[in-house]
Amino acid sequence: MIMSLLRHALCTLLLLAFSCLPAPAADLAYRDQLLKEAAAKRLWEERPWQILLHYKKAFAGGTVSRISDANFFLSPTGRTDPAAELYATIAAFFRPEAPDGEHPLCRFPARLAWLSAELSIDPSRLPGAACSEQQEQIRTIDARSAVLVFPVGHINSPASMFGHTLIRIDSSSKSNLISYAINYAADATDANGFLYAIKGLTGLYKGYYSLMPYYQKVKEYSDLEHRDMWEYRLKLSKEEVDKLLLHALELQRVASDYYFLDENCSYNLLFLIEAARPSLHLSDRTGLLVHPTNTIEIAQASGILEPAVYRPSQGARIVKVASLLEDEGQQAAVEVAQGKRAPTSIGAVAPTAQGQREVLDLAAELVQLRLARKELEQDAYNKLYLKVLAQRSALGTGSEADYAVAPPAPPDAGHHTSKVGLGGGVRRGDWFAAVHMQPEFHSLLDPDQGYLKGAQIKFFDTRVDYVPETGRSRLRTLHLLDILSTAPRDRIFKPYSWKIATGWDTEVMEDGRDSLIFRLNSGGGVSRRSPWGGIVYGFAELDVDGGRHLRGTVAAAPGISLGILEQIREWWKVNLEGSAFCYVVGDDRITLKATLAQNFRLAQQQSVSLSFSYGDVSGHSLSEHSLLWNYYF
Repeated sequence: MIMSLLRHALCTLLLLAFSCLPAPAADLAYRDQLLKEAAAKRLWEERPWQILLHYKKAFAGGTVSRISDANFFLSPTGRTDPAAELYATIAAFFRPEAPDGEHPLCRFPARLAWLSAELSIDPSRLPGAACSEQQEQIRTIDARSAVLVFPVGHINSPASMFGHTLIRIDSSSKSNLISYAINYAADATDANGFLYAIKGLTGLYKGYYSLMPYYQKVKEYSDLEHRDMWEYRLKLSKEEVDKLLLHALELQRVASDYYFLDENCSYNLLFLIEAARPSLHLSDRTGLLVHPTNTIEIAQASGILEPAVYRPSQGARIVKVASLLEDEGQQAAVEVAQGKRAPTSIGAVAPTAQGQREVLDLAAELVQLRLARKELEQDAYNKLYLKVLAQRSALGTGSEADYAVAPPAPPDAGHHTSKVGLGGGVRRGDWFAAVHMQPEFHSLLDPDQGYLKGAQIKFFDTRVDYVPETGRSRLRTLHLLDILSTAPRDRIFKPYSWKIATGWDTEVMEDGRDSLIFRLNSGGGVSRRSPWGGIVYGFAELDVDGGRHLRGTVAAAPGISLGILEQIREWWKVNLEGSAFCYVVGDDRITLKATLAQNFRLAQQQSVSLSFSYGDVSGHSLSEHSLLWNYYF
């Protein structure tokens, strides 16, 4: 009863306040009528309104919008007061005319459409508002259907290892490339993986929605970043797609706090799909941690997605064509693409017509790649590309099936991003039980299905052991951050591999005792594809440790690590690695270690990991073997 009286008093005060706003005299009565109807219907409690303002329940009680930009709200208290924002929105629709595109009728088309339907607003009684840019956008986009697009992670970019999601709005055109894309991303330019992770975890980036031609995103993700794409068409009607687009239009240039693990690109796009169909409740099904693969699973469970369509990147196509050639043929294609060899001269390395077609097709792809990388000006590109095509056309058509890239497992086929492992093992001859928690995201040994091969990114990776002989538990590891990229180099693509990790580890000291130390490890190196389809890698590293059992409290060691990662079977993965570190500051240890780790995939969300390791620390030998059952959730 008290709350009802307070609500009524608030409505009365708002009505009195809005009555002071300048508006055409003929519209005042109509505006007040709409405000009263909205109050009577309590429209601020309706789910479409909650979605359009991105309201969620606050931890301390009440409601708060996930959008933090004050420009998105028309009431000073609109971020936390849905009723005040609704009243302010209706009143703002009756403001005098404003510059083209700046009137609230232009700025908030989705709010206007929903309120018009709920209150049967007569558009002829609203003030005139010029919205020429918005009308041109709607006409150009010509929205007919929508597609949820997942560009897979990019192994050498810390900002992209998780993958990404965006929404494509298709028109009546048969070409998807002239469609438009709705994107939400952090305004981040940091290339340093550690800095990016810290800022992303703590909300120091701002996220923005944007609308752009889809071909620009394809060029960015497919050509420049070598990222395959998966496309899931949304089962939305034309009317629902229009609602999605209108909400996207009012979110342009609106900022919100970007958090790497929850309020990110994927989570915020769910509001757009809910705006199209409020009954879905997609954003309500997320947990504390949200990633692109999670949102795809949520959308699939809701029944809103059609089967996935795979679009290989240009990098994937180049690797496929190159795999058909011997070294000489690959080198010839590279030389042709660099303008160092005439297209007519390739007969010396490829005597057959099929071989020449493959060399020239690879060269054509590489010329396009050089243009995308801005290694060629447009005029130089045109001349070189036409030379390659002229020679290629004389050889006739080949089989497109030879160049088809086999689709990998789709993102939704992968494991969930959190893991708990239970098991035990033997260390120094003593048995122990172990609990392993990996809150996020994917380790080098986890099953690759749906993930990047050779990439690792983990947060707060923790293992606790219990030793029955002593009756005590001990913290074995707590890795705050652990990122590793083993991007294979070849004749065409020459990325460097890198790694960075920080946290606590249990290590053997110079006297042979175990000690928990804090470690910062970083390194760079190179990787190659192995003859069996895996990855061979090597790193030069620097290890900086801190702990009370170290001779100088802080110790530093240069070191190297070498390893091979192989997918023996679809369900069996093996990682063999050896490392050596020589401490030159703060300690005199020499640490040698070899580990054979295996993972056996039992089901999509279950695996068993088996590890054997042997080491020597300044003459003290150490062996440890463990077996863990892993459950992903």
